Amino acid sequence: MSELESVAKPLLLGLIKEGRALDSLNEDERQILAKWAGKTAIIESYAVGAESPLDPELLRWMRPRQDNTPGRFCVAACPQSRLAIGHLQIGVFWKAIGDELFAGNIIVIVLPKVAFTCMFPKLVMDYEPQSVPSLYKPLWPFPVSWRVMDQKPMPDTFVDDADFLHALAERVELKYLVQ
Repeated sequence: MSELESVAKPLLLGLIKEGRALDSLNEDERQILAKWAGKTAIIESYAVGAESPLDPELLRWMRPRQDNTPGRFCVAACPQSRLAIGHLQIGVFWKAIGDELFAGNIIVIVLPKVAFTCMFPKLVMDYEPQSVPSLYKPLWPFPVSWRVMDQKPMPDTFVDDADFLHALAERVELKYLVQ
């Protein structure tokens, strides 16, 4: 994973220090950043003592792959004005009609000037990632597979930093495709 850190570092610094736009990232760069964000989210889910840490099998799957394919999760990024570092993990569980259980985790990683929001499905079924396109730029899976989410735009002001993190998490979702 140190190789991933080495490859991701100049991209992250470009976004943070040089103000590089997310729209300027090519496909390979988006995959590298998505894999980095996913790896970081998995590790953080254990480091912060999360109630529902992510499956370490995702990390084991990622480790030997050299092609930068992130894995079975979704990552979107957005520019943001805070010069801070933050983390939020939300476990999402609900029952649908017929007692089917739907589950997943949303993890938000905030760095200075950029935020990454990762969604990890817990069920092995097809899904569509959704986001608010005026806020997020999809990194993984490819942008064409993301759908527009019906959600209000981000507020202009926030009560505190936790309110900001929750607002980011509310603007992405996984729509499970039930057959």
